[in-house]
Amino acid sequence: MLVDLSKYEQYVDLTAGTMRYVEAGAGGDHLLLVHGMGVNTSLETFQWVIEPFAEAGLHVYALDMLGFGKSRRLKNAATFDVIVDSIREFMDRKSIDSAYYAGHSAGGWWGGILAYESPQRLRKFVMVTSAGLDAEPVANVHNYTPPTLDSMKRQVFERYKSVYPGSALTPAMGEALAKQMLEFGAMPGAYEALKPLVAQMADPVTRSQYLLHRRLPYIEVPTMAVWSTPESKEPYPTWTAEWDKIGGDPRKSSKPWVIPGARYVLLKDRAYNPQWEAPDEFVGLLMAFFKG
Repeated sequence: MLVDLSKYEQYVDLTAGTMRYVEAGAGGDHLLLVHGMGVNTSLETFQWVIEPFAEAGLHVYALDMLGFGKSRRLKNAATFDVIVDSIREFMDRKSIDSAYYAGHSAGGWWGGILAYESPQRLRKFVMVTSAGLDAEPVANVHNYTPPTLDSMKRQVFERYKSVYPGSALTPAMGEALAKQMLEFGAMPGAYEALKPLVAQMADPVTRSQYLLHRRLPYIEVPTMAVWSTPESKEPYPTWTAEWDKIGGDPRKSSKPWVIPGARYVLLKDRAYNPQWEAPDEFVGLLMAFFKG
């Protein structure tokens, strides 16, 4: 079922607010796990892979980004600049010169900006079904409605499509996860804390300033992009038909935003959250990339 992370839970005061994080494992091979966007989103996105990564020899930090999860105590509004800089400051506070980084959805977006701005801080970078590539925001960024248990269950079972034959996320686990997500989404002040970031994502002009397209060709950090096909979007970095036509070789892509030397993995039997649906496969894939 759900993983109890309370024994790993800690807090750190940053310039813009207080950040909750969990820390597992030890040593100098640091891994940052960064969740995506959503009033109901938290570091629990990675709850089934934190301990396995630590057992594989990594010093793992999963972060509740400022304004998300239990990192509600903000001194400054949550914006793209604040979010990305808070990752750098967290690393400074923990004396982490550079780290492996895996970001899911918007976590991949923020990681892409970090890799572009501060490449020396990342040893290797993994984008997991990353956001930041679409000029138009998804509907739930435009139109926020307070979460309910039914809406959270629809998100897990229908929008994310994470419960299916062969998925490690069983119906009972999906139900428990929806209830956990509702607890975060229903916390007092949850939406208000994220309003500035939602506004940036929904505004076409501001969104275009932070999109990854113009940045990706200049990212020098060794990068792996993990994508999947059952999701509603086409697989990154190209359309499905083109990806098949070029044999999965990004060097043959016609798209302009391919990261030089990046590795791309298309998970054809997974949906939007491979860290839920196939945690063993997810950990093995990333460990092979980190240590390769």
